[in-house]
Amino acid sequence: MEIIGIGIDIVEVSRIKNAVTTKKNFLDRIYSNKEIKLSDRGKFRFEELAGRFAVKEAILKAIKTGWRRGVKFNEIIVLNESSGAPYVNLIGKTRKFAESLGVKNIHVSISHTKELAIGMVIVTK
Repeated sequence: MEIIGIGIDIVEVSRIKNAVTTKKNFLDRIYSNKEIKLSDRGKFRFEELAGRFAVKEAILKAIKTGWRRGVKFNEIIVLNESSGAPYVNLIGKTRKFAESLGVKNIHVSISHTKELAIGMVIVTK
């Protein structure tokens, strides 16, 4: 297993909450419908959204592309297995770019508090 790249990012939960509540289309530009979960009370889980955002940033760092080459945040889909473990699906141009690098696996970890969320990825061949 050859490592292509490692990425890590930390996000303030308040930054994501502010963006969701004040920026038109923020959710659609950044997240897929599957990523947006509401609590039992119908409220956003901002800590989870921030963690997913951090993973998306970490992936861009790991594949060394940033916003270039047609990579889009909403083409990086961060979900959870039934055990709760996070995993990533890539779609569209983002998937094609990752495949051109030889990406076979994306290992991901997310952690958060009420104030901060962190995402770390290791991308391998």
